[in-house]
Parts: sequence; C-alpha cells; structure tokens
Amino acid sequence: MRTLVRLAAPVFCLAALLAACGLERPAPAPAVLPAAPPVERPVPAFSTEAVANELNILVNDTVPGDPEYDPRRTALAPAANAANLPDDLRRCLAAVLAFDPPRLQERWERHQQAQQNAATLYAANPPVDTAALNGGRVLRRLGPALFLVRLPGGDTALLQSGRKFKKNARIKQLYVLEREHAKPDAAKGDLVDELEEQPRTFVEISRQEARELEQRRAPALAELRRLESEGAELERGVTADLARLDILARDVNAVIGPMLLAQGPHPAPTGLIRSVTRMAKNFSRDQYYRYALPVTGLPKVDAELKGFLDERKAEVLSLLKSTGVGRGRVRANADRIAFTAHTASPVLLSFRFEEMRDTGGAHPNTIFASFVFDLRDQSRLRLADLFTDEAAALSVLSDLAQRRLTLALDGLLFAEGFAPKAENFTVFVLDGADIVFTFPPYQVASYAQGPQNLRVPLFHPRLSPLLSPRLKAALAAGR
Repeated sequence: MRTLVRLAAPVFCLAALLAACGLERPAPAPAVLPAAPPVERPVPAFSTEAVANELNILVNDTVPGDPEYDPRRTALAPAANAANLPDDLRRCLAAVLAFDPPRLQERWERHQQAQQNAATLYAANPPVDTAALNGGRVLRRLGPALFLVRLPGGDTALLQSGRKFKKNARIKQLYVLEREHAKPDAAKGDLVDELEEQPRTFVEISRQEARELEQRRAPALAELRRLESEGAELERGVTADLARLDILARDVNAVIGPMLLAQGPHPAPTGLIRSVTRMAKNFSRDQYYRYALPVTGLPKVDAELKGFLDERKAEVLSLLKSTGVGRGRVRANADRIAFTAHTASPVLLSFRFEEMRDTGGAHPNTIFASFVFDLRDQSRLRLADLFTDEAAALSVLSDLAQRRLTLALDGLLFAEGFAPKAENFTVFVLDGADIVFTFPPYQVASYAQGPQNLRVPLFHPRLSPLLSPRLKAALAAGR
C-alpha cells in the first residue's frame, strides 16, 4: 500500500501543477460520423420534339466551323442522359456529341497555298522540251545554218543548226532549245501583230547541254511533284471529311425524320415499274442511239417518258441527215440515256435520266432530265407544286447549294449556276424523305469537277414550313 502511494504521488502532483498553469488535458476527439450518401439530382426531362428540332438545325442547317455550330452542340449535351428520350434518339445524340467536325476550310486553305507555291515555282522553272523537233521534217534550207521545219504537231518553225539536212528529212535525236521572242509593247510603238506572228525559233544544242538543263531543273521538278502530291492528299482528305459528314447526317435524319415529317412507306421503285424497254439503233460505229425506257403501265406517265426519249431520238436523226452515215470523229453522233428511279411514298415516283451525248467534240456532254409523278392522277410535279412559296424555297435552296458546294469545291464555283432561279433547280427527284438536285457539268463548276448533287431533307427547318398541302398529302399516303 505504501508503495502504491509513493508511485501515485508524482502523478497527482503533475496534475496539480498543470491545473495551476491553466493547462488541461486534451479533450477526447469527437467521433467520426459516416459520410452522407451523395444526393442524386434527377436529369431534367427534355422534350423529344425539342431535341429532334435542335438536331435538325445542327445537322442540316449549320456547317461545322460556323460560329453557331459549337454552341448549339454544347447546348444539346445535357439531353444525352435524359431517360425520357427514346433510345435511338439518345444514341444519335451521343454520336453527334462524339463527332469530330471536319476542318474543311483549313484543308482548302492549305490546298490553295500548295497550288500557289506550285504556280510560282513553275513560273520560275518553266519546262524545257529539248526534243521538241524529233519526229518533225525539214521543209527546206533558208540559209547556211537556218532551216524551215514542220513540227510533229503540224506547225512550222525555224531551226538554227550547223548540220546538213536534206529536204523532207525526218528529224531524229536532235536536241534543241527554243529561243524566246521579244514581247511586243504597243506603248513603245512595237508592231504588235508582226511581233506576235513571228515563227517559233529553235537552236540546236549538244546532248551534254540538254542534260545540264535537266539537272538544273530536277530539284524544282521534284518539289513540283511533292506539291502536287500534297494537293491530291488534301483533296482526298476533303472527300473523306465530306463522307463522314454525310454519314452522320444520314444516320441522324433516319431517326428524326419520322418525328418531324408525316410520311408513309416508300416502296422499292421496282415495285412500280413493270418493265424496261430498250430503244436502240446503230447506224455506224460512231453513230447510234441507245435508250432505256421504264414502263409503269400508267398511260399518262408512260406517254410522258416516251415523249422525252422520242425527242432525243429526233435530235439524233436530225443531225444524221446533215452528216450522213459513216465513221470518224467528224461524223460522231452517239447518244446514250440511262435512268434511275426513286420513291418517296406509294404515290410519288421519280425518274432521273442521264444522257451522254457525243457529237465529235473534245468530250461527250452530260445532260440530265428528271420527272416526278403523283400517281394518284398521274400528273408530273414541278418545283412550284412542292412549295407554297417557290421564291422563298429557291432562296433556301440557293443558300444550301452554296454552302455544300463551297465545302466540296472551295471557291471553284460558278455562282450564277445556283442563283435562286427556277431554271437552276429543274433536275430533282424525291428520294425517301429527301429532295435531291443534280447540277450538270458547267452549271456550278468546271467540266473537270463533274456533275454535282445537293441532297436536302424535306423536313429541313427552313424548308419544311414551305411544303405544299399537296406534297404533304402525297408523302403521307399509305400511313
């Protein structure tokens, strides 16, 4: 007992000392309570119609790169998790939000820069054809070292050479360099016509000199090839980006279309075409016509289509009377016409005819014609029959054509070809829920660019309010 007292005494003294100094033993730590579970806030409900309308504006009326594109897409993001939306709508919304929009304008700017660099380099290093006279003939000698020669293409030129050529001798393995003529300057009193009409003059050079010319131009030629390859790669990139954009629009429109446009089923065109008649006749190897005529069994429709092909045949026969039957490009008179068929409902049937007309020119001409029929009365529908306000519709279509063609062809456009005029939008078909326009070569771009198409959904936000009651009724047939 005494031992316990001796051991406890220092402890009590220490406690008294701490109390005297105003110090107390630390209070016990408060008990740690378990964290409250996070409050799940419900995702606000989004109207299916509102989301479909916003997707319609974003996909069909807003171009990637426009100032409105990113804000509109961001505004749609909260709807991606809305449980009240249909699954297919949420899936296509997720695809839109995950889509990496193409930077087409950047590609075209790089493409244009590559072309400018190539043009500058080409001007500084023009090609030199040291074999320009090979295959030509010597017509006669004009002086001790001057000859009049005929080029392989048929033109005449002067040749300065120390060789001895016989009359009518064929030129072989001769290296030459074309001498530049002084350019006429009318301001200085030059006789412009006389200077411009001077014949081309070539001077013979040695084989070694020809090789040196090629070697000096080799680096520039390699750079030109690189720039050409870069331009081709950029064009392929534009094509791929447009394809991605079109696939996204197609997938989204397949979902939102039935929500925005009352439309019945559109059967396969083969179900409305009974047969295809071949209209053809050969006059010679270069003179013939070959047409494909769809037959529906509907008198008015068939008469309209056959009348069109009969007119084309009459034009071939008329030209044949003036040229006569025979071979050769001079008498070429070939006409081939094929068609594609499309449906937008059981009572809306469209045909697009593509004609390849060859009359011996530099290249065949491509011509398009289209027919849209309302099978309820077998009448042909024009653009004015599809819209309540044709002028307003043309304004929208012109704007959409400019947008699309600018993306596809950059600035290489003929603006007059897609101006808001009825004659610019005469070739069209109704394909499903879309109206598809075709522009032949030379209408909106050069022949090298080929024909161009514009596909616009009929439920486009600016076009849908303009649809005529007749078209709406025909689209809804069979529902």
